[in-house]
Amino acid sequence: MMDPLDKTICDRKLVPPANGARKAEQSIMLTIIGGNETDFGKHFILEKARTMLGRSKTADIPILDGKISKVHCEIAVSRSGTGIEQISIRDLDSTNGTYVNNESVSQVALKAGDKVQIGDTVLQLSYSDEIEKEYHAKLFNFAARDALTGLYNKRFMLNELENYSRIARRSGRALSIIMIDIDDFKQINDRFGHLSGDEYLKELAALILGSLRDQDIAGRIGGEEFLIVLPETAIDGAFRLAVRIRKNVEEFVLHYQNSAIRTTISAGVCQFENEIKDVKEFLDLADHAMYEAKKSEKNKVMQALFSTLADK
Repeated sequence: MMDPLDKTICDRKLVPPANGARKAEQSIMLTIIGGNETDFGKHFILEKARTMLGRSKTADIPILDGKISKVHCEIAVSRSGTGIEQISIRDLDSTNGTYVNNESVSQVALKAGDKVQIGDTVLQLSYSDEIEKEYHAKLFNFAARDALTGLYNKRFMLNELENYSRIARRSGRALSIIMIDIDDFKQINDRFGHLSGDEYLKELAALILGSLRDQDIAGRIGGEEFLIVLPETAIDGAFRLAVRIRKNVEEFVLHYQNSAIRTTISAGVCQFENEIKDVKEFLDLADHAMYEAKKSEKNKVMQALFSTLADK
């Protein structure tokens, strides 16, 4: 019997471009290759004539690095009808300077392969086509996202929380978190099977994402445990959001293989204060509030009490 793979399948004809046809212009891409490990592979396409990099969230390319100035440097791209004419970078009187290929610069032309360092973050300039852009996006997602739910993974979430906590401590801006745990999740797996449990986790992740603003960050940090980081959000706003998510979950029904699956969540909410010494303590406070919600009656949201700090 003939092996079906012995014959090559031809599904398209390769037609050479017509004479004189101009090659499609490639994109200019900056890729993070050094600094914070969870940012490795993150890439940015330079589409504007001028792109500002800095620590401020209003920057065209915001980078959470404590050694980067809020307004750090600017990359200018000059284009003409024939393509890219010149790319240059200019330091914007940053505190720690801008470096290109390990040399301090005030303004200099850039070329493909150049490495730009601002703070502890190193970015490499390159040209890319659509396939390369898709590759870099997938590479970053493989490293930063939970494979089942598509939410960010624990490593990425803890790093983001560390960065935002540092900003909150320095600037006094509000920062809150929500810890969520699915009530009686083991019963779903035991009664309906693990595939149904996986499906429920995916649907819950979508439900959480649908409740958030663009700047909010959600991740899966355990089997059935989730963390939401809420920049510029005080405790009252975080509490209202947690209650809204709790109600949405309570009303949600997963129809799976002729079964109607429903459950609830318990959540703990905490706002960052300077009395909190580190991220671990911040998470412990939210986790303790979540545990109290589960211990009381489940399907409940509780706010962290700072008296628990004094009790330690």
